[in-house]
Amino acid sequence: MDSDRALSCPQPWRAPDGTMHSSGEPGGLVATVEEDGGQGLLLPSRQARVAAGVLLVVVGLALGGLTAYLIIHGGVPATLGGVVLGVLGLLLIAAGVFALRRKPRTTGILLTPEHLVINWVHPAVRVPWDDITEIRPLGMRIGRANTGPSHNYIGVVSRESDAANTRMRKLAAKFGKDVTCALPMRSLDIDQLVVLHTLAFYLDNPDARAELGGQDAVRRVREVRLRSPE
Repeated sequence: MDSDRALSCPQPWRAPDGTMHSSGEPGGLVATVEEDGGQGLLLPSRQARVAAGVLLVVVGLALGGLTAYLIIHGGVPATLGGVVLGVLGLLLIAAGVFALRRKPRTTGILLTPEHLVINWVHPAVRVPWDDITEIRPLGMRIGRANTGPSHNYIGVVSRESDAANTRMRKLAAKFGKDVTCALPMRSLDIDQLVVLHTLAFYLDNPDARAELGGQDAVRRVREVRLRSPE
């Protein structure tokens, strides 16, 4: 999809040489999900489930191989140690299989007609649209050099500054006292410019929020129709 490249990139998100960069899928992973008896548009976060599950199984199998070696070639102390490692290996394998078979959590930024919800934290942070005054692109440079890499965030500025939990407030405070929460774009599995313009579109167009409960919002994001009418 080339249309998302036409979305404007704010200066805080640009590389030191002035170029812009994208990350994640442009818009194909957005979906409508259930939320407290209603439905909302999910801008999904990255899922580490598969990688973590495979890693647990591999480590478990390695411990199993070490257990067999100790039992076959070691004495009594080595055998006892091997049994302990074997039990640990079985537990890791079981945890890995569970992680691989478990249904992925629908986490990310959830947009309902009434709220913007960040549900990858517990408890989930819910900010009413009517309290949000600005969606602000933010950048945090890594290191002191101007040429260093940066991490991109979206700042949610609202009238209720204590809407976020303590952990999110500590991060937001690094960007300004008026920032309620700062959302790291590296945590999301969708192009960051699409996320930014999606949030800005629904903030600026209250009449369009009703579609967040259905497929019209999914189609809008996938087709990157995120500009307010002139």
